[in-house]
Amino acid sequence: MKKSILFASFFIVLASCSSTKKRPMKITTISDTADVRYENANSDLLAGKMERALLQFSQARDLAYSVDNADLLCRINLSAVAYKVSSGNLDALKKAENFIDASSAEELLKDARFFATKTEREEFLSAVCTVYDVRLELARGKKNVSTYEKSLLSCEKTLEKEPFYLANLHRTLGDVQILSKKYEDAQKSYEKAAELHTKNRYVSEIGTDWYGVARCRSLSGDKNGAIEAIENALKYDRDAENTSAIASDYFACAKILVKGKTTADEKKRAREFANWAAKIYKSGGFPFEAEACEKFAAQIK
Repeated sequence: MKKSILFASFFIVLASCSSTKKRPMKITTISDTADVRYENANSDLLAGKMERALLQFSQARDLAYSVDNADLLCRINLSAVAYKVSSGNLDALKKAENFIDASSAEELLKDARFFATKTEREEFLSAVCTVYDVRLELARGKKNVSTYEKSLLSCEKTLEKEPFYLANLHRTLGDVQILSKKYEDAQKSYEKAAELHTKNRYVSEIGTDWYGVARCRSLSGDKNGAIEAIENALKYDRDAENTSAIASDYFACAKILVKGKTTADEKKRAREFANWAAKIYKSGGFPFEAEACEKFAAQIK
């Protein structure tokens, strides 16, 4: 009886070991965790939650380094450049404890280019680096517009199969074209970015594209068209539950309404929008932005 049990147990173990279910030949647990932290950090950055973004970028970077994931390291460094641009502090800070504050935006971009060379997507990631290079140049106040436009267009074909990065290329192109006052071209670039982001369901990005469209229309004197574009931005920023972006949209409406010749009704609406933006900013923990909205509203006579 005992032999029979042992014999049966042997075949059970043998059957389990020879199962047709294939064992994975690649473990991605740490890389997957790093990627989640990276995506969360990007979401925090878009929402203006800078401290949380900083922490998650640092955690993602450490994890990516631990498994030699150069592709992810490249993308993390590019997002770090975006962080520097968004924060307005492009230079390295003394005695900084995290890699973003401890580096200048240029150093972070240089590292991203290096990481790109260690991946199987060097051409693609190098093209993405070029887009971020232009963004950084613009943030530095440089205006080599024709050079930037050529650089971006030269990357378009390389990025065409990655809608997220292609959309950001078009958005950056819009920023360049605004500098040269090519407002109609810039609007088309922002609309192309919005189309790509919408088609591929990058909800957190779409509002920024429509905000760009509003800028173009406002700068070209189309006040009603600008308000319409901001309303589109507001719709998508609500869908993304992006508090700071929602408040920024309302504040932008207020600013657009008081541009040029204004009616009493436009002034009234502008005050309402600015004060409403202040309430939203306060609810999200943005006191300085809220104060700026309240001051703006108070100055509208």
